[in-house]
Amino acid sequence: MKKISLKDFQALTNAEVFHKEKIKDRVIKKVSTDSRTAAENDLFVALKGEKFDAHEFIEDVLTKNVSCVLVNKHWAEANKEKIQGFHSLCVAVPDTTLAFGELARAYRRKFDIPVVAIGGSNGKTTTKEMVTAVLSSTYNVLSTEGNLNNHIGVPQTLFRLTRQHEAAVIELGTNHFGELKYLCEIVEPTHGLITNIGKEHLEFFGDEEGVAREEKELFSYLKKHQGTAFVNCDDRFLMAEMKSLKKSIGYAVEGKADIRARKIQSDKTGRSTFECVWPKREVNMNVLLSVPGTHNITNALAAISVGLKLKVHKKNIIAALKNFSPASKRMEVMTSRDITILNDTYNSNPDSVVAALKTLQLFQTSGKKIVVLGDMRELGDASKREHTNIGAVAAGMKFHTLFTYGPYSKYTAEAYGNGAKHFETKDDLAKELKRNLQSGDVVLVKGSRGMKMEDVVNQLTKNTQQPSTIH
Repeated sequence: MKKISLKDFQALTNAEVFHKEKIKDRVIKKVSTDSRTAAENDLFVALKGEKFDAHEFIEDVLTKNVSCVLVNKHWAEANKEKIQGFHSLCVAVPDTTLAFGELARAYRRKFDIPVVAIGGSNGKTTTKEMVTAVLSSTYNVLSTEGNLNNHIGVPQTLFRLTRQHEAAVIELGTNHFGELKYLCEIVEPTHGLITNIGKEHLEFFGDEEGVAREEKELFSYLKKHQGTAFVNCDDRFLMAEMKSLKKSIGYAVEGKADIRARKIQSDKTGRSTFECVWPKREVNMNVLLSVPGTHNITNALAAISVGLKLKVHKKNIIAALKNFSPASKRMEVMTSRDITILNDTYNSNPDSVVAALKTLQLFQTSGKKIVVLGDMRELGDASKREHTNIGAVAAGMKFHTLFTYGPYSKYTAEAYGNGAKHFETKDDLAKELKRNLQSGDVVLVKGSRGMKMEDVVNQLTKNTQQPSTIH
């Protein structure tokens, strides 16, 4: 990593620095927030949360010969004598979490590279992975790992930047007002896209207008800092922003946009092929997606837009999307005993459930199509209504069977009617499901992260999982 200097620490808001001389002959090799994995020459940031306080492990960390510790001023005040005996630089700040973000922003500024921020209600991770795949065909790219998209994960990601990186793709998550603005101020993106506006975290945002207000903070940042926005013109909330954006590229499947998909076709496994055109730039390419679901066409268009803007050759873009593999538990296609399983258990909300149901519809099979749904969380007062709506939507698609689990999913089963069954435990659900499955069947499993519906998938694939036939 690039050098984090004494000046960087001294520039932190209301920072107090102890043992300045200790940093002169040392280089910080990485930034750690976990005392268990902290190592020699690390910067250790002592974060404090509702259920943990890393200050309890400061002495253990110091035995590992770290270069620096970032601590809370209250802790420093109570441990003055201990600090006098430190053999490492010690920086005390009013709030270590805020200082962590502040220092990450200072570190990000050491890099003059394209930084693409990705927000939105649904498909953030898949789009982030697609964008990364496209850019990686040409550049050395840093990308968000796993779900590190919050006020802790984003700084952790930025501190992974090295001199070798030529671009960065950073996922930004939010479930409370103000979080996107804060993350943008840390990341300072040069480019950004919002996948869509949907019914996410309604417990905190109230409705889709609230979601839009929060997510569009990314566009607001880009407008103020002359960044380039990639706009999903099929989304009414995002399309409304096009006129006010100074630098933008629009993409769409149905609406008017710079970059469009046409001649869309789906095969028996739900994979799409389409022609992507950008008339003004005389761009025309035939794209084959390796992942099922027509919603992934929109995700692919976002990745294509970013790739073309950053001068990735269209042959590289086509190859990247053809060979793309989704992240774990995100419409992951698995096979077991001649049964196809759509493992979409990473998370869930009303819009993503409908997209998953439409994907299952696309599959052509000689067997049954079975839906397994767990609760969609963080919907607040809208929980009963939204779970009921999903049951009605699924019923209209005429699947063979619907199995549900969770206190709110019973409303989904009730709205579905005949062919639905609700379970009090995932074990009972999995046992009944296994008794019903036959060769040729396709089963979709989905639920919010807290429901851990992958437990059902694991029961189905125990000792029998085979590589997917979709490549």
